[in-house]
Amino acid sequence: MAIWEILGIEPTDNPAQIKKAYAKKLKVHNPEVDPEGFQRLREAYDLALKYTSDTTKNRIIEETPLPERRQPRRLYEQWHSEPEEEQPNYDTPERLTREIPIPQRYDFTESYDHSERSMNPDDMVERFFRRTQELYDNYHERIQLENWRALLNDEAMWNVGCHQLIDSRFLYFLEEHYHLPHDVWKLLDSHFQWREKSEKLASQLSGRFVAYLNGQLNQTITLRYHSFENRDDLDIEAFLEWRSDALFALMENDWETAQSNLAKAHTLYALDPDLIRLQGEYFLRTGNKNRAFHTFDQLLRLDPDNIDAYLYRARLFLEKGDAAEAIKDCQEILTRMPELWDARSLLGKGYLQLGEWEKAQEVFQEMLSHNPSDIDAKICLTQIQSPFDRRTESAANKQAKAVRRKTLQALGLPGRLARFQQFFAIYTRRNRWTIIFLLLLHFAMLAVVSMKLEMTSGQMFDSLFNQFRPVQIKTMDELKQTPLGYQVEFTLTKASYINILRVYDKEKHPEPKAEFIPAAKAEERDLLNSDTGYVNVGYLDQQAIIVITDYDHAKEIHDKQSITMQGTLKAIPDGEMLPVIVKALEKRKHPYQSLFLIDTYINAKPDLEEKGWTGSWLLGILAILSMLYYIRIIREIPKTRKALTFH
Repeated sequence: MAIWEILGIEPTDNPAQIKKAYAKKLKVHNPEVDPEGFQRLREAYDLALKYTSDTTKNRIIEETPLPERRQPRRLYEQWHSEPEEEQPNYDTPERLTREIPIPQRYDFTESYDHSERSMNPDDMVERFFRRTQELYDNYHERIQLENWRALLNDEAMWNVGCHQLIDSRFLYFLEEHYHLPHDVWKLLDSHFQWREKSEKLASQLSGRFVAYLNGQLNQTITLRYHSFENRDDLDIEAFLEWRSDALFALMENDWETAQSNLAKAHTLYALDPDLIRLQGEYFLRTGNKNRAFHTFDQLLRLDPDNIDAYLYRARLFLEKGDAAEAIKDCQEILTRMPELWDARSLLGKGYLQLGEWEKAQEVFQEMLSHNPSDIDAKICLTQIQSPFDRRTESAANKQAKAVRRKTLQALGLPGRLARFQQFFAIYTRRNRWTIIFLLLLHFAMLAVVSMKLEMTSGQMFDSLFNQFRPVQIKTMDELKQTPLGYQVEFTLTKASYINILRVYDKEKHPEPKAEFIPAAKAEERDLLNSDTGYVNVGYLDQQAIIVITDYDHAKEIHDKQSITMQGTLKAIPDGEMLPVIVKALEKRKHPYQSLFLIDTYINAKPDLEEKGWTGSWLLGILAILSMLYYIRIIREIPKTRKALTFH
């Protein structure tokens, strides 16, 4: 077949027309699907350009077909590169009246490195990883995306046997050499398709690295590498190691290790925005909200476009009661990222805190139109509805009340409101000290309960309402939006009991303290009783979550691997709970790495800490005193009604 027929055009001396035809044919002969067709197309393209630029050709050669089979050249290099061209002096189209043939003895491999073609796959793979190591060892070259793209053009990547060997080894290399920009991770994933192999990778790599890899690919973990590329006096590798170790420690709730690594990294370079963000997260999660606020404030002065810092600071403004400043931060975020719904939620809560009901309602209704299952928006709209009900009383009722009031005044009789005002004035005057003491008792009881539950009064009332109407949870996003301490109803799939128990040793710990130990050890210590909790792991929306149940539910999970039930959403406590569970999952070869993506679990078996706690005796005393004062003020009601007849 002749070159012009392969290209699908008439003979021409116009390189632009040849290139256009070549680009069109590439859609038909993809090098990954049809390597032989692509090879023939490329050869025809090269020869067309070569012979149209050769001004010494003044004779016509009889048409000669292309060889039937040729050894494929570097397909990827041919696919992505244009051949170098000389400046041509083109023959006129009239001289190309007949097809230009290809000589039989043309050597299509004369421009290739024969030493590479003679290497076996193992040698080519070793050479590829030597190039990879050399690239990684040079920090300033490592952070350039084009260098990794060039590495992926290596001959070994287009050899089927080599590609399989590289695919199986590359992640093990990156497990020890993971300080790479997010764009590099995306490029590598586009070649190796790690996102589609997540379950397989979970059984081959450490849970920490898989969680980090998922964070990079899903863009939930992003660290920058260009903010100190010109700092030749900085030990960059040590800084990156300590910064990433601090990140891992925060993911695992290891506060002591996080603090140590953050301090070490800070001594090397204190102006890295990502390090400052991690410091702010550390202070926030360890309860030092004042330090967290100042840290995020410092981060915004250093990096005014940092969206995470605005979000954190807006939340802290709301907690401090400074809703106006929180609204400013949210509006600043939304000018940059209008579709960031977390910022819209904070904006609505800011309006709610200021009592701007219409604006708050507009924000939360917009959120529900985007996501009808947004639990947070539904809860906030419920809080808004009560003030709206009070302000939307029908005009007809108001007019009827006005007519009745005028009628009573015409008859010389006080209206219902006037009589109630008289009763209230007399009642409060006679019982003002009783009412004051009763209010103080209620405030004290509220303070005791609030300190124990670590909730505001509004959160406690919401939680009480939630006891009667559990939140329906179907996806992991809904679970993350549900406040801690709320009752949830959910369906667990692919669930299993992992042979770990939550027990209480009352002789060893007089105060209730949960221990998580294997079932065999619990039996040896004779700790099995009605308070024992059974630890299970199952999937909610394709992500693993820990659930603690009683024996009957654990047996149902063991028998059916699926269950629908209710429980309380709680934060995973610091201590041995998570390490013991992870260790048990490792023994069972369970893909436990997904547990690191969420720091909560569901408690479907009430623990002893929920049944009783120190301070309940004080609450009991306050309740008894309140009852006595209530009895007193109730007895005053008929006395006040009698007194009202004399006024």
